[in-house]
Amino acid sequence: MQNVNISIKGMQMQDGEENDIELFTEGKLENEDGKYILRYAESEISGFEKTNTTVEIEDEKVSIIRTGNVNNQMIFLKGKKTTSYYNTQFGSLIVGVMADKLDVEINDDGGKIDIHYIIDINEEYIGQNSVNIDIKKA
Repeated sequence: MQNVNISIKGMQMQDGEENDIELFTEGKLENEDGKYILRYAESEISGFEKTNTTVEIEDEKVSIIRTGNVNNQMIFLKGKKTTSYYNTQFGSLIVGVMADKLDVEINDDGGKIDIHYIIDINEEYIGQNSVNIDIKKA
């Protein structure tokens, strides 16, 4: 298990408006039989305070799993829609994501993840999102 510095840039395009977020944090990266696992604690700036995030990284699949104040698992497969429940303290929603870009470059020293996706909530189109994760050895 390796200590890493993580830079996350997110973009949401909804109703013609773009919202950007940038987060820098520390975490841990490990290689489990060819699948990389990235773990870090969310902060207030991400809107997910008191939530831990695990990113499971494979060649053709990235899963983002949040547990704590928010409980959700989003699975990104290029060209395929996946759905999951998004459980919050206020109730549950069904979230659908369809990745039109999924680029992964990772090794034991770190790497990059670039995901562009369409998101819907309860089958209603919400917008285009992207997330870029840059992982560097601490």
